[in-house]
Amino acid sequence: MFSCTLYYTYIPFSVVFSVERERETREMHSCSIRCAIRHLAWLVFVCSWRVAAARDQPAAPKTDPVEAAALNTILGRWGKKASSEWNISGEPCSGLASDNSDWDYYPNINPFIKCDCTFGNNTLCHITKLMLASNPLSGQLPKELGNLTNLLSLYVASSGFSGRFPSTFSKLRNLKILRASDNGFVGKIPDYFGSMTNLKDM
Repeated sequence: MFSCTLYYTYIPFSVVFSVERERETREMHSCSIRCAIRHLAWLVFVCSWRVAAARDQPAAPKTDPVEAAALNTILGRWGKKASSEWNISGEPCSGLASDNSDWDYYPNINPFIKCDCTFGNNTLCHITKLMLASNPLSGQLPKELGNLTNLLSLYVASSGFSGRFPSTFSKLRNLKILRASDNGFVGKIPDYFGSMTNLKDM
């Protein structure tokens, strides 16, 4: 007959506890790494989405630089400043100047402009209306007005202007409305007004 003797190895409790604690520590460390990786992946996704959204968003249209320079010169001649209601961060065709509102709703904003920002696939703005009426100005109409070639309406009535219309005024071929009464203009109406065929209200 054969006999079988079982031998038991005694493992101190402290060793078992130490091994178990080490295992738990490894698991916690592994979990922390996985959580950090998931968090990082989420941040990358969110940032990538925001960058893509910003890239796809069309840039705000800009005022024609020639017209912007002309407007700044015209206003600066009398120390006038563009209202923050329509000139935001130095961009004339912004705010109320570029929306679809009627400027008659804002009688207290003067000087005032309106723009058409549909040019260049909605990237370029042209100044189409200029309000200077009833301002305490003086002297001749600024020659720089001739650079606002897309102007449709010009209001300069009761503003203290004098002298003759500048020759550059002949470049305003798109002008439809000109209000220039109650000023001190002299001389005959310039011949070039005859070629301004769009001018219907004067």
